[in-house]
Amino acid sequence: MKSKIFSILVLSFLVFVSFYYGDVIKRNILNLNTIIISKFYYGIDFFKNKLNEHFNQVQEIHNLRERNLELEKNTILMKNFANELNNILSDRNSSFYYPSVSLVKAISYVQISDYHKVWLDILDYKGKVKGLIYNGYTAGIVVEKNGKALGLLQGDEECIFSVYIGKEQAPGIAHGRNDYVLVKYIPKWLELKMGDKVYTSGLDEIFFSGIPVGEIFKIEEEGAYQNAYVKPYVKMKVPSYLYMVEN
Repeated sequence: MKSKIFSILVLSFLVFVSFYYGDVIKRNILNLNTIIISKFYYGIDFFKNKLNEHFNQVQEIHNLRERNLELEKNTILMKNFANELNNILSDRNSSFYYPSVSLVKAISYVQISDYHKVWLDILDYKGKVKGLIYNGYTAGIVVEKNGKALGLLQGDEECIFSVYIGKEQAPGIAHGRNDYVLVKYIPKWLELKMGDKVYTSGLDEIFFSGIPVGEIFKIEEEGAYQNAYVKPYVKMKVPSYLYMVEN
């Protein structure tokens, strides 16, 4: 009996609430649905915009990297052309010269404990010794080993090439020494100064002339010659890509 009375009371209450507050409840439910749907579509639009923005950034980064490689190559060639033009102005007998470089990739260390020797992605390499350039500066040389292209980065002691120093173009031979370059066999009668800039001479046909190497931070005499300690412009371990001098 009591349960029937309770059921009747509950039913009556629900009828009362539905009669007096049905519109309010319905309106609130509709408003809630509208808010949920609008938030849902806002979330979809936000996600689409972020996704498009991400892919646009990836494409933009890819385009900028390609452009950077192109500009780096042009910088290398322009530096060399500038040096050659200066030579032409001082020597009208200079011959025509057209430099060229190609992009190469470092694929692995030769030995895991030696960060100055890397294999390059050149198959059946039978060429002569060639220079490596990174960011417009000397970075090492390429030699042949067992038919493969071996990159000797500038810190390697076997990385050797000819250079000029300062405005007087004092000649010398650069040797890699870990974090610096040692230029040897500089005639003693030629004056060197701290901060003198060092460039490739091109006389060894490894680099073309005028590629910046670094600046002198120490000078010492050794027998009939003098040595120059050079702080290199390139500060890197193993870059992914380098330019190899072709001509």
